[in-house]
Amino acid sequence: MGSAGHKWVGARRLGIKAVTGLLAIGLIAGTGTSEAAKADPAATVKADDAKAATFTALRVMPLGDSITLGTGGPNRSSYRMDLAQRLLKGGLQINYVGSQASGTGTDIQHEGHGGWSIDELSEELDGWLSQSRPDVVLLHAGTNNLKQGDGPYATAGKLSALIDQIRAARPEARIFVAKIISARAPRELANGRTYNRLIPKLVAEKNDPLITLVDQSSVGGIDLHDLRHPNEFGYSKMAWNWYRAMSRVYGTSGDTGANPYRARTAYRCLGFKAVVDGETHHRTECRTWKLRTATVEIDGVKRRVRAWLTLRSVQKSYRVRVDGKLVKRTRTIEKWTGPGNLLNV
Repeated sequence: MGSAGHKWVGARRLGIKAVTGLLAIGLIAGTGTSEAAKADPAATVKADDAKAATFTALRVMPLGDSITLGTGGPNRSSYRMDLAQRLLKGGLQINYVGSQASGTGTDIQHEGHGGWSIDELSEELDGWLSQSRPDVVLLHAGTNNLKQGDGPYATAGKLSALIDQIRAARPEARIFVAKIISARAPRELANGRTYNRLIPKLVAEKNDPLITLVDQSSVGGIDLHDLRHPNEFGYSKMAWNWYRAMSRVYGTSGDTGANPYRARTAYRCLGFKAVVDGETHHRTECRTWKLRTATVEIDGVKRRVRAWLTLRSVQKSYRVRVDGKLVKRTRTIEKWTGPGNLLNV
């Protein structure tokens, strides 16, 4: 099917539930009606209902590992609910499809599989695509390959083959391929950067107008709950990145919510390890963080930078002279601090 056919697939899938969106209103109200229907309000309603019934929501398959599943978030919704709400506000109704279900709301299907590599996704992919028949695939994969020891070049080759597999099964589907988020484990972070540098080239070599590159690599650091999984704020950034890419393809517009990258205050939950009575326990600390100017030492040079800090109660030691002797005392003060060492979570 030519480009006109592809455009029709996108238009036909614009959802009737998004009638408050300008795009959906334009499509439904813009279809012609007969002179008899114009003269008869009841006939107009019936005609509009019949035409609206031909519009169904865009079928979207989120495909990947535990990040797509939503691990690290409070309700395992991943980026999915935030993305769906942004698209709806922009005038596009979607319907998530897949064999898995998690998160809040009623539209919670996906293909996010915790711990799965690209290889494992590939083994089941044909069945999922046949069953769910997605119009759109949101692909974020490769994190577990790098974790398990595959090099970035081998992982990129597997990603390329996975894209080809999707295209063979769904010739008219749009595929949004993501650069993966940035892990905090040093070795995985380094390999992830190399892997992400390879993805734009492999996408370009497909020479496929229905494939769109999405950069998720800016999600990292304290956007993550642990070494690899975003917290809720990190997932909101992922949703924004998916939305921006999809909005350019489907022409959504309007006020769809705040850009999380412009936030100066954010509520983040970070995991850490605590040792109690010789036993290691995993804990989660949820705090309000603010983007502030701070002095840090970089390569022995003190510099003023913008950094995310949180206000903590800390103990400060000081000495006083009592009866002619210096005595150590402590007091509690409020201090703006960073996240500390998060690499061992």
